[in-house]
Amino acid sequence: MTGQAAALELRGITKRFGAVVANDGVDFELRRGEVHALLGENGAGKSTLMNILYGLYRPDGGEIRLGGKPVSFSSAREAIDAGIGMVHQHFMLIPVMTVAENIVLGTEPHKGLLLDEHAADRRVAEMAKTFNFAVDPEALVENISVG
Repeated sequence: MTGQAAALELRGITKRFGAVVANDGVDFELRRGEVHALLGENGAGKSTLMNILYGLYRPDGGEIRLGGKPVSFSSAREAIDAGIGMVHQHFMLIPVMTVAENIVLGTEPHKGLLLDEHAADRRVAEMAKTFNFAVDPEALVENISVG
């Protein structure tokens, strides 16, 4: 893949939390078709770097380039719209909401100003069928297993 332009570049990414430097001039490059693993001890800055890429944190320095163009994400929604997704290492579901409500969170179908619960349930049921998952869209997350 020599000569192929990077699909994603992180250049000189720096992030501080007060006196703690979580990322200090981090460079990362990803080309189409590559798979990378970020390894390091707890506190090494792996999650911080991914949270910056996903728009959850703003870097204090450096640049993100997507397809060769500079980007800056102010939210996860902006990152998702640009084709970047993230699987969080910690359980990130809202227990008092249904499976469907958790899945469509951020992309909710609306009926006027309110959540269209039936459309959300249908969307999740269709996804479950497509991927052969046994999922009850109406089940409360607090009542189901993590698996």
